[in-house]
Amino acid sequence: MEGLGRKMIVYGVLLFSIIWCISECNDIIISNGNKETSLPEKNTVMAVFSPMTKSPGPCRFLSGTRRQNHQCRRDTGLPDAIKEARRLAVTHCEEQFRYDRWNCSIETRGKRNIFKKVYRETAFVHALTAAAITYSVARACAEGKMAKCQCASEKRPEATRLAWKWGGCSDNIKHGKRVTRNFLELQPADGDPVAEMLRHDSEVGIQAVTSTMNDRCKCHGVSGSCSLKTCWRKLGDFNATAAMLRTKYHHAIRKIPINNKTSRRAIPKEFREREGSYDQLFYFETSPTFCSVTRGRRCLHPDNCATLCCGRGYTTKVVKTIEKCRCRFTNGRCCQIVCDYCEKYEDRYYCK
Repeated sequence: MEGLGRKMIVYGVLLFSIIWCISECNDIIISNGNKETSLPEKNTVMAVFSPMTKSPGPCRFLSGTRRQNHQCRRDTGLPDAIKEARRLAVTHCEEQFRYDRWNCSIETRGKRNIFKKVYRETAFVHALTAAAITYSVARACAEGKMAKCQCASEKRPEATRLAWKWGGCSDNIKHGKRVTRNFLELQPADGDPVAEMLRHDSEVGIQAVTSTMNDRCKCHGVSGSCSLKTCWRKLGDFNATAAMLRTKYHHAIRKIPINNKTSRRAIPKEFREREGSYDQLFYFETSPTFCSVTRGRRCLHPDNCATLCCGRGYTTKVVKTIEKCRCRFTNGRCCQIVCDYCEKYEDRYYCK
């Protein structure tokens, strides 16, 4: 009987362990069983550029890992910041590439997508996503939307001692960078060149958005004499960051992939740069043509169609629009304005 009791205790402990692991470690089991989705950073970027679906988890707008869900529970403002980061990344990416073959679609052909390999486009979306999260969190801190942060306590620059008053509410870029690195789990990945390259490209995005920080000032004094200024630090418009990353996209450098099975060389030194030197995007594979996703796309002009439409030709549509014209003051006096309405005809070009 004593032996039977011991067996029952052991079986009970094993059963409890199995149930606990299923409930608490599900995301770890999935990630280990599917190496294709084992990178939290990669999964997050894929979710950002995929159609938005509301998730039942704490992060709400993406199915996070256990660690990401824990972060979203701790800071109730983080899910909304992630949602805003997604909006920034997608809209600005589409704006930057609206007349290119690749217009931020994750598809290349059929069921293939840009995350199967590390293309130039893969590097760009990782950098842009990291930049968007950093920007969104830094701004949310300054606006009081985050539970774990507030306005940045920036040190007063030496040049402001006499003429300026250092105050206002600075964007908390330090907290934005910290949250982004934790959320995307940007840890050094020795022995995994793909993970290390994607981490490097994400750091390029963080560095790009950080470089847009500048001083903003407000004048005080009698009749706007500006005898005293109140100054603070603020991030530039995110469009400037997106444009900067597009330039880096066009100047990205291709590296030869390292096969872990046949080579045990260390990670290339370019991927081990310290903060402040993340200036160059890297990728492994030559990009596909993206011709299969350009059908029906609008061109800027016929010369642009020659590239965008991949030689399939284009159609021209004449579109009539009505807009205000010949605006003037009523009776020639201030301050009511009246306008006529004019018809305007515009040629628009679409890929076949």
